[in-house]
Amino acid sequence: MNTLSDHMFEGFSKPEANFFRLPNERTDITAKVTSLAEMKLVEYVLKHTWGYSEFDVVKKITTDEFMYGRKKKSGERVDIGTGLSNKSVIEGLNKAVAHGLLEVEIDDADKARIKKYYKLKMKTPIAEDEPEQTELHADVKKVHIGVKKVHSDYVTSSHRSEKDTKERYINVTKQNKKDTNETDYFAGLLAEKLGDQKSLTYYKIACQRSNPHMLLQKASEIMADGGARNPGAVFADWVKTRTFPTAQASNP
Repeated sequence: MNTLSDHMFEGFSKPEANFFRLPNERTDITAKVTSLAEMKLVEYVLKHTWGYSEFDVVKKITTDEFMYGRKKKSGERVDIGTGLSNKSVIEGLNKAVAHGLLEVEIDDADKARIKKYYKLKMKTPIAEDEPEQTELHADVKKVHIGVKKVHSDYVTSSHRSEKDTKERYINVTKQNKKDTNETDYFAGLLAEKLGDQKSLTYYKIACQRSNPHMLLQKASEIMADGGARNPGAVFADWVKTRTFPTAQASNP
């Protein structure tokens, strides 16, 4: 197993689009984890779920992939895995599930090839925690990433005071900025994943008009396939079938 003592680490890349956020409670969890294998496996699942903005999605990761890195359909490895042995992977996963850090779904329809899917255990399922999103149509103009309540406690008054007006303006401005930041963030992830920075504006439009997590999942599928000469164009063709934006991705 390669260790950091074998060679000097060159340093972390600047976190622009190649990163994901961790909850503050993560350090409280790792402080209590005594098994290095368990911690490495949980972080590997984190990378391949939260790292692709798939927060409540199960991923099929084989023992071999946990050991040596996930594979594309072409057989090429996308990373170097955890560096753990077969035995350590199995024991670490069992501990992570037993401790409530990971959840596993088992498909044993084929007894000879039992499949296991892993994801981070969420305190509240994403579907229940986030506002429901409606299906989009070509003629729908006003869409957002989730439904936001700008001032839920606002009481209608026929004579709004100057203070109320200013506060309302500030709240709306903050909300608009938050929406813009979210759109830019997810669009940047799409552009980086598909290797198509020229179409960043197109990806912003797509993220405004559709669920960005679903778009990222499709982009991951396209890149995992490994056969697309122009992943951005393949993605744009898929988007067209769902009647989202009418703009086109570039063809570099």
